[in-house]
Amino acid sequence: MRRSTLTACILALGTSGCPDDAPPADDVPMASGFAEEDTDPGDQGTQTNPGTGEGPSDSGEPWDGTAFQGELRGVLTVTFTAAHPLSDGDAVGLAGGYRSEEVGWVGQEDLYSPVAYQLAFPAPPDTPDTLVSAEPVPVFDWGSIDSWFTAGNGMKLRQGEGGPQLLACLVPTGNITGTYPLYRSSAAEGLAAECDPDPASWSPSTVYDVVLYGGDLFVDNVLPERVTTPPALVVTAPDLDEFDAPLPVDQDLVITWEPGDDPEARIIIRVVDTDTNVITVNAVDDGDFTIPAAELAALTVGPMDLVIARERTDRVQFTAGGLTVLGRYERWGFFDLF
Repeated sequence: MRRSTLTACILALGTSGCPDDAPPADDVPMASGFAEEDTDPGDQGTQTNPGTGEGPSDSGEPWDGTAFQGELRGVLTVTFTAAHPLSDGDAVGLAGGYRSEEVGWVGQEDLYSPVAYQLAFPAPPDTPDTLVSAEPVPVFDWGSIDSWFTAGNGMKLRQGEGGPQLLACLVPTGNITGTYPLYRSSAAEGLAAECDPDPASWSPSTVYDVVLYGGDLFVDNVLPERVTTPPALVVTAPDLDEFDAPLPVDQDLVITWEPGDDPEARIIIRVVDTDTNVITVNAVDDGDFTIPAAELAALTVGPMDLVIARERTDRVQFTAGGLTVLGRYERWGFFDLF
């Protein structure tokens, strides 16, 4: 059942994705913050602070490693998913939002997976080369609607002024507890084409500007060279191109990849079984990690997904608070655990 749900979500990434415990969010009317008048329908996400009438702010300094200043805490997950047996090609997706400082996003920096895959992956361990044994994938805690804030019409990364851009548009997302002001990539009808970014706009190991549209909440922020994407990930074993390849549960799972050269990057490995139990690993980016057979034995035999990602986290101070940007270059493999 989990494999069929995940398959549907992956195939739907070009349209709306699969919000966690939620009906399709793209049926919800667009919230305020989008331009009511826009001479170029492809320019959504580029309006200068429609709520305040003030110009953009580009005076912010890069984060200096101290505590964020300001009352808002934002998160933006930017995920590049390389082509795999269930996809037609590469894909790039974004998901972000703003909460109060008191609530924040501790342990929830990956906002994209709950939206795209209906999988609220547990946060990886902080210590490198650490494995967390199989545990149920938790339900994403959306929290109180009152702790979320609606800013302007988009959150964006761009490769310099006029360069390729990755835009997450304001798409209110509903679930059983209400509707949340989520910023996400989507090809839903009624959204500008830029809300569904071209995978070619993602480049590995590349510096991006951060552009935050504040609406009535804060002045627009144009922050040059604040985020660096992780290097591309090449997995050499196991073979991720073969769908449902047999994988013995009584043998160690040896995972190898080409080591990266970014000291800020890390390798996150997740093994998910048919009952949505997950093994989580934070691995040093040195080219190999072995999951012991004793750990695999705790999983349910049958369809098994392997997700290997090179991640990098950047902290960005903006005029109203702090933004955490999680960049992921991920590869999926689909196996038959027996």
